[in-house]
Amino acid sequence: MVDPTYRPGELPEPPELSDAQVHLRSWTYNDLACIEEASRDPLIPTGTTIPSPFSHEAGLAFIERQWQRSISGEGLSLAITETGADNAVGLVCLLHRQQPGVVGVGYWTVGSRRRLGLARNGLILLSRWALSLAAVARLEALVEPGNAASIRVLEAAGFRREGLLRSYLEQPPVRADAYLYSLTAEDLAHSTRG
Repeated sequence: MVDPTYRPGELPEPPELSDAQVHLRSWTYNDLACIEEASRDPLIPTGTTIPSPFSHEAGLAFIERQWQRSISGEGLSLAITETGADNAVGLVCLLHRQQPGVVGVGYWTVGSRRRLGLARNGLILLSRWALSLAAVARLEALVEPGNAASIRVLEAAGFRREGLLRSYLEQPPVRADAYLYSLTAEDLAHSTRG
């Protein structure tokens, strides 16, 4: 059921999103260990706002930025936890694009919890919920061509590659190419019809 008070540029608080493997929830100050582990990853801090180097204050500021995304209407950021455990092991988020009805997705998991399907399941849960909202027509993801793990996550969640955006991502001191992936409600309808 779509929240009748929904307005473009806002995402309502999601329902409890979980399956047998993952549970998505709001970030809490108790999630600093996850942020600290992510800050030591060679890749996560380059494409996110994860603080590197980590400090207690920078970790708290990261959590507050995640809350602010929902308050400001920028999007929605949720912690990925394993079902039955409450410690955060990753992030999945929705971020509004300039084009109405288009929302970007992002995700990561800490190195110690990779290759377990947690990012995939978190992305599936959040993307299906987002596409159930009347004002969300399309989800997009940008991924560097060499990021095979992220590409596997997107494809396993049903996202389709649309093209290569050359020199698209700014990652000082260089620019990087990005594949554009998308998922629409129509894609989901076709996949269920089989």
